[in-house]
Amino acid sequence: MRLILVVVFFLQIINSAKAQSPLTFSEVESRSYKLYSEQKWDSLIDYLRAANKAGINYYYLQARLGAALYEKKKYRSAAFAFQKALNYNSADSYAKNSLYYSLLNSTNTTASRYLSGKSESIRKETDTLGYNKMGFIYAEGGVKFCNKKEPLGNINYFNLGLRHSLGRSITLYHAFSFLGQYKHYQQIKQSNYYLGAWIQLGVNWKLCPSVHLFWINKSQQTEIPISPPRPLARASKSNEQAFSLVLQRSFRVFDLGAMASYNNFDGIKAGQFGGYLTLYPFGSNVFSATTTAVYHTRKMAAYQTVFKETINFKLLKYLWLTGEYAYGNEQVQLQSEATFPANNSLDPNNYRYSILLTSPISKSVSLYGFYQHEDKDENATNVSYTFNSIIFGLKIKL
Repeated sequence: MRLILVVVFFLQIINSAKAQSPLTFSEVESRSYKLYSEQKWDSLIDYLRAANKAGINYYYLQARLGAALYEKKKYRSAAFAFQKALNYNSADSYAKNSLYYSLLNSTNTTASRYLSGKSESIRKETDTLGYNKMGFIYAEGGVKFCNKKEPLGNINYFNLGLRHSLGRSITLYHAFSFLGQYKHYQQIKQSNYYLGAWIQLGVNWKLCPSVHLFWINKSQQTEIPISPPRPLARASKSNEQAFSLVLQRSFRVFDLGAMASYNNFDGIKAGQFGGYLTLYPFGSNVFSATTTAVYHTRKMAAYQTVFKETINFKLLKYLWLTGEYAYGNEQVQLQSEATFPANNSLDPNNYRYSILLTSPISKSVSLYGFYQHEDKDENATNVSYTFNSIIFGLKIKL
C-alpha cells in the first residue's frame, strides 16, 4: 500500500510538471489543428489564447482563433484575430475575406467598405452580393410634452434623413428637421440642417466631422405677460451654427474616442470637449456600454461637467434596446447623428434619460420608438419644468 501511494504521488508530480511545462510550437500546431478539424470552438479559443499568452503566435494560430470566434458569433474579436493573422501574411485571401465579413457582421459597415476598396477580390465578390451599398432613409416624428404649458408649451418635431456613401472610405448623413413650439408669450419655429461624415482612416481609425445649421423664427411680445396671452407684437430671426469633430480608435473589446464641438446659440459662444469609452465585453455587438465625459463652457468660460452612461443590447431576437442617462448641468445637447430633437435651448438640463427600441421588420425596413425625459430650469422665468419626448421612426435600406 505504501509503495502504491508513493507511485501515485510521483505520478501526480510528473503530470503536474508536464502541465506546467511551457507549450511548444509543434504541440500548439498539432492540438489546435485537431480542435479546429473537430470544430470544438470553445476549447480551441481557450487553448489558442493560452498559447498566445505563453508567447506562441503565428499566422495559423490567429487564423484558427478568428475562425473559432466567428463561428461563436464574436465577430468583433474575430476581426482583430484576422488582422493579427494578416500581420504574418498580408496577402492571404482567406484572412482578408474573413476580416471583411467579421467587420460587416459586427455592424462596422464603414470599415468593411474601406477594406473592400483595398482588395479587388473582396470588392468584386461583395459588390455582386450588394453588401457594399450604404443607402438609408430615416423618417421620424413626434412630440415633446411639457408639464408647464403656461408659460411654456409642447414642441412638435419631424425629421427626414439620408445616409449614403461617397467612395469607399466616406459615408455622409444628411438630415432636415423641424421643431415648432408655442409658449405663453412666444412662438418658435426652428428648421435644422445637419451634415455628418464618417471618414475611415484605416480599419480601426475613424474621423467624424459634422456641421449643424439652425434657422430660428421667433414671434413674441415685448413683455412676458402674467395674464392670458396677448397678441404677438415682435418677430425676430436668427441663424445659428454648431460644429463638432470626433476621432475614434477601435480595439478588440473597446472603442476610445475624443470629441470637441463649438456653437453660438443665442449669440453666446460655447464649446464642448470630452471623450468616451465603449466596452464590448463579449467580443460582439450584442452588448455594449459607453461612458462619456464632456466639459462644456458658456461664453467660453465657467466649465461644467456632464456625464453620460449608455447601454445597448439585444433584448430579443428582433428587438434592440438602447438606454441612456445623462447628469450634470448640460446646456446644449448635440447628437452624433441628427436623429431626435437637438436641444439648443440655453435652459440647463439637470438630468435626462432615454430609451430607444429598434426592431427590423424585414431585410430593408426597421421601426423604432424613442422616449426621453428631461428635467430643466428655464432661465427667463426661473421655472422648473420637464419635457417628455415620444418619437416614432422608420429606417429604410435603399
